[in-house]
Amino acid sequence: MASAAAASLSLPAQVATPLTKDIRQTGPTPRDRVRPTHDLAVVTEFVSAAHRDFEKVKAMVAQDPKLVLASVDTGNIGMGDWETALNGAAHTGHRDIAMFLLLQGARIDAFCAAMLGYSDVVLALLKAESRTAIIKGPHGLTLLYHAAIGGEVLIAEALKPLLPAGAADFNQALSAAARDGRLDMTKWLLANGVTNVNAPDGFRKTPLKIASEKGHDDVASVLRKHGGRETL
Repeated sequence: MASAAAASLSLPAQVATPLTKDIRQTGPTPRDRVRPTHDLAVVTEFVSAAHRDFEKVKAMVAQDPKLVLASVDTGNIGMGDWETALNGAAHTGHRDIAMFLLLQGARIDAFCAAMLGYSDVVLALLKAESRTAIIKGPHGLTLLYHAAIGGEVLIAEALKPLLPAGAADFNQALSAAARDGRLDMTKWLLANGVTNVNAPDGFRKTPLKIASEKGHDDVASVLRKHGGRETL
């Protein structure tokens, strides 16, 4: 009886074959859909351009608008360091590139919002989930780092009570403030959490070295008064 029941549930070959063919003709399978639709080299080039080259970004978007949604694993801190063009513009403080990408449909996140000074967005996220304050973005850069490079002291003040005393976030953010010449932010960080005024960035440069190379003399002067050095 069992074998008869099993046989009755089997589709005849002449039915199974057309059915299989019909499914295949409906479109790509789930496996097919996860295959990359953009060349990795092109995406890498686009994300890299968003760190510094506005004209190249505009030209590449004009050629392929979907690039604004693409991401690449940079591998800078091991597997899983995914970065979009918007992420790149945000952590380098390029407001013009970031705004352009948003207008083209890029997806805003907490890091970009912090750099741009969208305090209502950041504060709403912090209220909904306080651990947002300690999440890391691409390359391990913090939310405070993005606020610092944008010179957004209000957002930094909102983050402070949510960060552990002596957190490395403050030292990391000082490099960001020095990079973009954010004098008020530099002063705020020195008074509100920096434990090492000479903490190096990812390129082994101190905040004073960064400020000096960028020509931010006012920031450099403040850093020197707090014991800043150009060498480690």
